Amino acid sequence: MTQLYKDPLDNKPPRHNKPRVLIDLDGVTRDFIGSLVEAYKKEFPRHQVKQVNSRHLENFFPIKEEIYKFMGAGYIEEIMENAAPFSGAIEALNRWASEFEIVIVTAQPEASRSSTFTWIGKHKIPTNEVHISYYKSEIDGIALLDDFVDNLEDFAATGRLAVCLDQPWNQRWKGPRVHSIEEFFEYVQDVLYQQQTEQPKQESKT
Repeated sequence: MTQLYKDPLDNKPPRHNKPRVLIDLDGVTRDFIGSLVEAYKKEFPRHQVKQVNSRHLENFFPIKEEIYKFMGAGYIEEIMENAAPFSGAIEALNRWASEFEIVIVTAQPEASRSSTFTWIGKHKIPTNEVHISYYKSEIDGIALLDDFVDNLEDFAATGRLAVCLDQPWNQRWKGPRVHSIEEFFEYVQDVLYQQQTEQPKQESKT
């Protein structure tokens, strides 16, 4: 009997229609600011860095606008690849990966993209999909977890759930706010449950 070739992809697991949620990296999953400050203090040990509470980094580092050059070639790889995950972030992603389709969405300049993919692999982020984009509202998903108010506003304007990861620089956001990725998943799960329970009530009225 002739042995037919078996495509390895035939062994792929069955497709599950899990809810797609979009998760940001820097300021949500990866502590970019903490890593930046650590790298900066190695180079300028006598400099005092103020607590960062906005995206205008020049206001917190003594070298002012030169901080953006500091984040260029030569330092950006160290900053991005060595950045620590926020406490409990990776554990939460792994814990909820069986319930949700986790999609990583992150805005990265060209200089940090390869380091970002290295970081994702280093920490074994449970995702099948990574988007490098400044336009997160264009990506399919029922909810977004982000720390940047502009991204949250754009996503919410599409009628979907935008949730803020609490940080000092996003206090003007008035929508849903959480303090961890774990709390985000719990919140989304509650919203989905409420939608499911409300739907039969609406149908019974028609």
